[in-house]
Amino acid sequence: MERVYLLKAGIIFLFITLIGARNIWSIHKVQYAYRESQKHKSMEIKNSDKKSVTNDVDSKIFFSDLESTWSRMDIRHAKRGRILARDKETVLADNVKVARVIVEKQLLKNEDEVYSKLSSFLNQSPQSIRELIEANQNLKRIDLAYDIPQETAEQIDALSLPGIFIRYYFQRYYPFKDNFAPHIIGYRNLRNELSIGLELTFSEYLKGRDGIITYESDGRGRIIPATLTYTQPQDGNDLVTTLDRDIQLAAEKTVAELMKRTRGKWALVAVMDPFTGEILSSAVRPSFDPNEYSRGPSRGKEANPLTQFVFEPGSIMKPLVTAVALDRGWLSEEEKFYCTPTFRIGKYVIHEAEHDRNPAGFGHIPVRNIIVHSSNVGMAQIGLKLGQYRLEEIFKTLGLYEQSAIELNGEKKGIKPVGFKSGKKVYVWPDITVATSAFGQGIALTPLQLMRAFSAIANGGILPKVTVVLKGEESQYQPKERIPLLPGERIVSASTNSEVKLNDNFRRVISPETAEKVRDILREAVEKGTGKRARMQGYTVAGKTGTGQIAEGGEYQKGIYTSSFIGFFPKREPRYLILVVVREPKGDYYGGLVSAPAFRELAEKIVLIKRIAPETIDETL
Repeated sequence: MERVYLLKAGIIFLFITLIGARNIWSIHKVQYAYRESQKHKSMEIKNSDKKSVTNDVDSKIFFSDLESTWSRMDIRHAKRGRILARDKETVLADNVKVARVIVEKQLLKNEDEVYSKLSSFLNQSPQSIRELIEANQNLKRIDLAYDIPQETAEQIDALSLPGIFIRYYFQRYYPFKDNFAPHIIGYRNLRNELSIGLELTFSEYLKGRDGIITYESDGRGRIIPATLTYTQPQDGNDLVTTLDRDIQLAAEKTVAELMKRTRGKWALVAVMDPFTGEILSSAVRPSFDPNEYSRGPSRGKEANPLTQFVFEPGSIMKPLVTAVALDRGWLSEEEKFYCTPTFRIGKYVIHEAEHDRNPAGFGHIPVRNIIVHSSNVGMAQIGLKLGQYRLEEIFKTLGLYEQSAIELNGEKKGIKPVGFKSGKKVYVWPDITVATSAFGQGIALTPLQLMRAFSAIANGGILPKVTVVLKGEESQYQPKERIPLLPGERIVSASTNSEVKLNDNFRRVISPETAEKVRDILREAVEKGTGKRARMQGYTVAGKTGTGQIAEGGEYQKGIYTSSFIGFFPKREPRYLILVVVREPKGDYYGGLVSAPAFRELAEKIVLIKRIAPETIDETL
């Protein structure tokens, strides 16, 4: 009897030992599978246009030792967070489910029949599919096609072709294509890991975390429940931008018409809230479709003019220099300068714009009229009066030597005026550079630097922190009083007399009183000066034209200009700062003729979109 009991006990012990060993081996296989999946997942998939070949890196990874059980790992992809307009409803970047078609060469049967059936779905000939597979004899698993629409992938899967598998994943999708600030939204390419714009800056915030399923199955593919483990995928966070859907679409239409009309090299129409520093729109031509870039190689149109192109702004610089000079007491409003048609500095001659139409010049005129009539000669004299070091202080004060720190990669700083080292090893500007930099030649800025500096005039003297991401906080500028409204109207902005809480991101550069003086000069520049074509019926616009010569090879080129206009409205609460820039327009090239009308077109659309009540009413109409 004891022998029987001992024999049974031995059998039981042996059985338990075998089960334990099997489980240990299973755990080892799952751990190995996980390590391999992470290794493969980090592999870059190259040559996307040539349908590159790699091991499986996405959805499912199978490992088998041809024993009675298989250890399996299944990756459940997290969805990347969406990018939204400021209304939190308009989707600018989303995800679409697509698939990769894979061939397992060891399981492939009836090759001719399989290739023939696949060819109609993959837009490839049976022979090209065969050649791709035969060219990669060293690989057991080959990717035949990427980015297959889900509907097509499901049709292929339904054929149950031996050795053909479908692996799903999420690809970025941009609903507005090339017509909603693609230079800001950017794109993300899964295979070559290229990203730009917000897709790059906030990649970690958007990307989420994939889930993982590990389990064992028997020889017939049935899951062994006790071995199942599951980590839930965590989708990425949505990112809300400051872009206003309606204003952006209006700006896109305006810049498209402007580009068609002027046939320029590039054009930009951007809108900013000068109080908060929020970018409300940025429309650029030429544009690009981020959907194409997310699937294939770069085509070289991604550069963002708002932050990455620099240009000599010309006369737009005049009110900026004047504002700081008045505020510091280096210049007075009553001071007059004699403005002849030309002004000689050494071997150089400065001309008034259209001097042939004004042979007598402007005569003795005060600072106000120098800006209103955009006198280069008058501003050159102001520049010489201020001198290099005060001009440098003005440019630094207005942030023209620094990046704005917007949430976009590759932002430029602009280009400082060129000088030379003197015998005392001091960096010195020539007199001609001192004179011309005061009216925006010899210094180059990005459009964003220019908008940020002008915001200080519009908002009462504060240089704002520029942003394209909505923080979800209420504006720190609150109106002290409300304007009586008609039924259906609403307040869309805050008073320029509001209290301002200064911090590292918002710093005062001029006094509120000086800002108001310069705003008044800019209103006159639109009403009586070079900006007349920016005038709006019923609304007061303040702004300035700019016509900057373009230098190539160290020399200014005749007949090649950058035309611009920057302005803001409405008078009491100028919450819309608009910049229009055209590089190398054909035909007319003065900023007042090229860019000011585009400003007016967009401003009139904003008035309707935001239902802004008229400031003045013409009772004669």
